Amino acid sequence: MSHIAWQHAWNQANTDFYDRNRAEDHFSTSVELGDHVAGALAKLAHTEHDRYPNRPFWIIDIGSGSGQLLEQLRARMPSNVHFLGIDIRKRPLQLHSAIQWQTILINEDTRDITGEDSDLAGVVIAHEFLDDIPCDIIELDEDLSPHVVLVDPKTGAEELGPDLGDPAATRFLEPHHPSEVRQWLDTWWPATRPGARREVGLTRQRVWAAITRTIHVGCAVAIDYAHTRADRATGLWDGGTVKGFSAGRPQRALPDGSVNITAHVALDALAHPGSTLDTQPEILKTSTLHSWPSGLGSYTWLIEPIKEQGNRSKS
Repeated sequence: MSHIAWQHAWNQANTDFYDRNRAEDHFSTSVELGDHVAGALAKLAHTEHDRYPNRPFWIIDIGSGSGQLLEQLRARMPSNVHFLGIDIRKRPLQLHSAIQWQTILINEDTRDITGEDSDLAGVVIAHEFLDDIPCDIIELDEDLSPHVVLVDPKTGAEELGPDLGDPAATRFLEPHHPSEVRQWLDTWWPATRPGARREVGLTRQRVWAAITRTIHVGCAVAIDYAHTRADRATGLWDGGTVKGFSAGRPQRALPDGSVNITAHVALDALAHPGSTLDTQPEILKTSTLHSWPSGLGSYTWLIEPIKEQGNRSKS
């Protein structure tokens, strides 16, 4: 098979993986290790619920998986709160009847996730969801010019594609334009050294914009592995962060559907004015994190207040 853009190979690979696998059979999340995350989210949701006592209030979990986080939240919230799980998989059989469910594939073309987007009050959560969203992968050449990285989905063999200044780059980056990619790189992940790699966050920005549009007032929360512009600019992440996961272990990121492919999220590129970025230990304030498996306590939380619609999208 000919080489294609990494984003497109990644997208098909994760779709195939989740068609055949349940996430909880292959990797653990901080939700499965206790109720600390649910407790912090419930505290936030209570605050928002108190602000809008006369409106129906929703808690929406994007990439809900088994629905475990919603089950934990349901036990901590008033009985008049509505719960909605969103996932590519079908509704889990054991899920409590009070939790509603929608099966939908969310990508950057998604315009209405719930069917009532922009008409709801509540909290929308993306817990370890954005790291699955595919990115364009770029590598810098000897002159620090950014090139599209192409991959053979069957073998994982890579080759350096066209420079962003080459018109040929356009067909590999669609629906993004090379000028958009270059602007994102200049703003959020500037050039450092030859051979450095980048995962471009445009797709995630557009998906996050769709997620924040699900509610009219309240807040949106993204919890994920992340890096900051300050660290990216020093070259700390020049090797890239794309990884494969299967059977509880990191694997080679082979885009053939055999592994789940993820990469760290540039959450700072998603943040709007008024948003906060904090590490999970700062949010949870518990010593229990030290007993968790390596990495599971190292998430970053992006909390974005949503007071009204309009002029919030970075898409």
